[in-house]
This record gives sequence, structure tokens and C-alpha cells, in this order.
Amino acid sequence: MDQKLRAKADRPLTAEEALRASEAKYRSLVNSSLDMTFTVGPDDVITSLNPAFEKITGWKTEEWIGRECNLLIHPEDREEQKECRRRILAGEELPPGEVRLLVKPGGFRILEFQCAPLYLAESIVGIIGTARDITDRKRAEEKIVRQNAFLRTVLESLSHPFYVVDAKDCSVVLANNAAIPGGPGRNDKCYAMFHRSTRPCSGIEHPCPLQEIRKTRKPVTTEHIHYDHLGRARHVEVHGYPILDETGEVSEIIEYCLDISDRKEIEEKLRKAHDELEIRVRERTEELAGANLSLMVEISEKKRAEEALRLNERRLEALLDLNHLPWTCEKKIARYVLEQELKLTRSTTGAIGFLDREEKVVTWCAGVSDHASVTATRVEDAGTWADAIHNHQPVVVNEVSEIEAAGKGLPFPLAPFRRFMTIPVCSGKRTSAVAVVADKGGNYDQSDLTQLTLLMDGMWKLIERQRSMKALKEAENLAAIGRALSSVAHDMKTPLVAIGGFAKQIQRRIEPEDPCWEKTEIILKETERLEKMVADMLDFSKPVALQKSIEHIGVLLEESVAVTKPLADKKKIELRVEAIGAIPALSLDPMLIKRVLINLLTNAIEASPEGQPVSIVQRRLGDDVIVDVSDNGPGIPCEIRKEIFLPFFTTRKGGTGLGLPIVKKVAEAHRGSIEILGSPCGTTFRLRLPA
Repeated sequence: MDQKLRAKADRPLTAEEALRASEAKYRSLVNSSLDMTFTVGPDDVITSLNPAFEKITGWKTEEWIGRECNLLIHPEDREEQKECRRRILAGEELPPGEVRLLVKPGGFRILEFQCAPLYLAESIVGIIGTARDITDRKRAEEKIVRQNAFLRTVLESLSHPFYVVDAKDCSVVLANNAAIPGGPGRNDKCYAMFHRSTRPCSGIEHPCPLQEIRKTRKPVTTEHIHYDHLGRARHVEVHGYPILDETGEVSEIIEYCLDISDRKEIEEKLRKAHDELEIRVRERTEELAGANLSLMVEISEKKRAEEALRLNERRLEALLDLNHLPWTCEKKIARYVLEQELKLTRSTTGAIGFLDREEKVVTWCAGVSDHASVTATRVEDAGTWADAIHNHQPVVVNEVSEIEAAGKGLPFPLAPFRRFMTIPVCSGKRTSAVAVVADKGGNYDQSDLTQLTLLMDGMWKLIERQRSMKALKEAENLAAIGRALSSVAHDMKTPLVAIGGFAKQIQRRIEPEDPCWEKTEIILKETERLEKMVADMLDFSKPVALQKSIEHIGVLLEESVAVTKPLADKKKIELRVEAIGAIPALSLDPMLIKRVLINLLTNAIEASPEGQPVSIVQRRLGDDVIVDVSDNGPGIPCEIRKEIFLPFFTTRKGGTGLGLPIVKKVAEAHRGSIEILGSPCGTTFRLRLPA
């Protein structure tokens, strides 16, 4: 049986068999097609329909085969379709068209069709065609057209400029008439259209919203000066919103501008009017105050004078005692001032603290019962009272709504906390100290504010005077030490040279096995150490003569790291250098600053255990550039930190005790400073240089 089938399969097909096979394939293809396939006779009668007809129209194929095709077409399309069929039967080839076809559920569907003449031999015997249901697509297109028309109407109804900018090349891709009359041209740039510029806007006064949005991917609001289509400069408030592509990158930016020129003009007029009104009010207030004062004097001169006299006596006593008592330390001064503040304002509790140079940490020195548990407060973590530090203005609150939040960071108990007053002490542009008093029986008033301000100003002037005297005394002592060191160093230099020279001569005349060899080696090493000490003494005794040039601190750091790297490698210590943000070039003496950096790096390497890294961080901080050198060593106890910069004070075996004093001298010669930062482990030396 298999052989017969195989023989039949191998036998060539007859023409009739081939025709039947071809018809079967054609019929299978037509019946499985999703598009409708049909034939129409020359009398407009439907002669065949494939199953897709039923899926599209809902009609059975047998309901329409043999019927006139015009009855299936929407009445409004019948004449046009009749003409198309006539032209096809005449042998013309027509492009694809569209027709509305009635469907069984009611209504119609839109079909895209393609028809051609149906030939039998050389004669046209009808029409054959295919049709695809495009109703949903057409409706979607119509909806998009309506939406676009609606969007354009909305945009054109806006009285202020609205436009879309390509984030890559700043070209305007869409704009209403309020932005660009007649719409944008090809490759019109936003900066050319609105700024009359040949490049994108930049700088603090005109920050480019496109750049900011590309960087943050968030909306931006800023103020610009735009030129309208008449060339007039207008103040505008620009609102920009990002459009993200499928990768999350900003592809386009929507912007609309509000003209605030009139508002700006009104604000300026209001400001001037306000200033004039303030002057008039001040003048009138002074007149009324004078008149009121005269009236009060007439009514209760005696009572007011007695009360004023008692108050002034207490104030004067406090100020006199403050300036004449033999103070020994700043903490005692602060405790006395706090006691007087509590008495004069009738407050229950309070505290006084000093701020660091960055105004970030308050160290409490008065009003703290246990310094071991509460010593400092981070300003950024503090409550409402710290607004005086941020704004450099006193803060008076007579009704605290949230006790815990308002008093956060204060060293005294918060339970009876109901009202408080904070007084800052400002030195130039920064706050140096702050006083807080709280829980007065009544409201704090201007009199309390005046009393605290006078006491705090007096306290700070006294502290500054003591610090200045101490600094002057230290400078005089250092100068005296320098002169003495210079004299000693010169006296020691010649004998040391002789000792070293003679020791070398002796060593050359003996063998290494000789017992005296080791003794001469000790003499040479100790002589070398003393010579280094003499060199340091001479350097310390000399006035610092700066030979300044414009340098980058990062370059000096790299050179200093290269010098100390062999010492670090010997202890398997990694020197990690990091730069945070942009750091400007500085005017400094490169050789002296390199010496400072090498000294700090050497100390950090020697203090760190083997294998522990040393961190060097450079960054700008306010008006200064700082370099922090941090090690992971045992740290420096708090009780000796003040002595670490004194000449000849050292905790290192074999050290001269002059390295850090010279560092301090060089830093101060550059109008900078060197300080030790508190750390839970290790030590951080901070070199501060003015930018």
C-alpha cells in the first residue's frame, strides 16, 4: 500500500489534477483570510464571499450571494461605488479606496478595499476584490484629529506664551501665537526667539531652565527677561516641565511664561512707597513718642524714675561686675552672665553656648548640669530657638505650641517650657555665641531683650579682650622663645658640626666589629637628630616671609603625597585623597604649604596602625578652602589638645616638638588656621586657608 501511495506521489499530476489542487489552495487561503474577499458580476450581483464577510458584517454569506451589492453599501456611498465598478469593468486599474458597509446589528463599518477586473480568458466577466475593516483605525484617527484640534484651540486660547522645546538642541517644536505669532520656523532656537541671543542663557541672573530640568528631571520655576515679537524686554516667570522618553531621559520640555513686568513695576513702586511710609511713620512715631513721653513724665515722673533707677542700678552692677571681677576662664564668665540674665528677666532656666566657625555646632558652657552627658548641639538638629543663629536676629516666643520640637537640642529640662527668648552674639557676618532663657512668669518684652543683648555683648567683648590678651601674650612668649631658640640654635650649630665630623673620622678609622663602632653610630644618629632640631629651631625663630603665587591646593597635595608615599608603603598604609566640589586656586607660598602638608601627612602615617588608611579630603567651606587629614590612630586626648601646638610639646618618641608649631605659624601667616577636630577614633587635623 505504501508503495502505491509513493508511486502515486511520484507520478506527475495531470492538468485537471493540478487545477483542482490549485483551486483547493486558493479556496483555503481565501477562507482563512482575515480580510473579506468577494466577487461581483457585471450586473452588480454578488457571486462569492469568504467567511471573513460574516465576521465583519454579521450577515451570513448565503444571505447576500446572488443579491445586488449596492444594497449592502451605505446610501451616501452608492453612486460613487457604482462609478468605480463601471470603470473597473471597463478595464481601469483604480487605487485602493474606502467604503461604508451596512452591518446586521445596525449602523455601518468602514472598509478599505482594492478591486480589479475578473477575467475569463480574455474577457472581463466581473470584479474581484478584498476589503479590510478599518473602522476602529479611522475612529482613532478622527479622535486624534479632534484631540489635536482641541489642544491647538486650548493653546491658542492661552493669553501667555506656551511652547515645547527639544531638550537636545533647544529648538522650538511647538508654540502658540502668544509665544511666536504664526508658529515656529524650522530650527528656531528658544534662546534666539526669546533672548535675542546666539547661545543658550546661563549664569546666576539668567539660569537656563532646560539645563536644570535635564539635570534634575523635575519641574523648574525661574525668572527671566524675554523679548516679545515687538522687541520689548519683559520680565517673565518661566515654568518648565520635563517630558521623558521611554528610557527615562528628558526628550522635550514644556514651558509657559507669565508676564510679570507690571507686577515688578508695581512691586518697585510699592517698595518705594513703603520706604517713604516707613520714614513718615518713623517720624510720626518719634513725634508721638516724644509727646507720650512728656505726658508720662507729667503723670508718673516719680514712679517711672524710681523704677528706671532700680533697673539701671541692677544693669550697671551686672555690667560693672562683669568688667571688673577677676575672671579666670570663659566658663565662669558665661555662668555669671547667665545668672544675671535669669535674675533680670525673671526666667526659670537658661543656657549659654559658643558656636564653631561654621555655625554648625553649639558647645554649651553655662546652664548645663552634666557636661559629660550634654556638651554640644548640632544647629541643624536644633529647635525653633536656633532660628536666631540662622537669621542673626533675636527670637522671642511667648506661646510654644510644641514644647519638644521648639526646645530640641537645649541642655535644660523641657517639662515647664512655655515661652523662651534667644539672643545671638554676632561677630561680623557670623554668630559666635547664643543665650537662651525660658519659662518667665509673663511674656518676654523689649526690656528683657535689651537687658540680655547688653549682657551678651558685654560678655563677648570681655571674652574677645581676654582672647586677644592671651593671643598677644602667646605671641610675645613665642617671640621670646623664638629669640632664645635662635640664640641657642646658633650656639649649638657649630659644636654639633664638630661632633658629627669627629665622630665620622673616628668611625672611618675603626672596623664595624670594633665595640666603639656602635657607640659612634649612636653619636652620629643623635647628632643628626639634634641638627634637625636646630634647623627646626631656626625655622621657628625666623619670621615667616611669604613668596606667594597662584596655586591649586590639589597639585600641592599630590606632590606632598608623592613625598610621603614611601613612608606609607613601609607601613602598608593607603593614602586616600578626595576632592569635594570645585576648589578655586589660592594665593599662597607653595613651598611652605607643601611643608605643612608633608608634616601633617607624616604625623598621620606615623600615628596610624599598620594597614589602616589615611584620608585627605579637600573642599571649599564658606569663604575658605579646607584640607582635612585624618588617621585611625589612638587619637589625642582632649586635655592636651590646647598644648599640642606649643613649642617642644610632643607625644612622639624622638620628636622635636616644633613640627606643629611651625605648621601653625605658616597657616596663620597665610591668614588661615590649623585645628584639631573631635572624633570618636583617630585624629583629624584641619588646615584652613582663605579662598
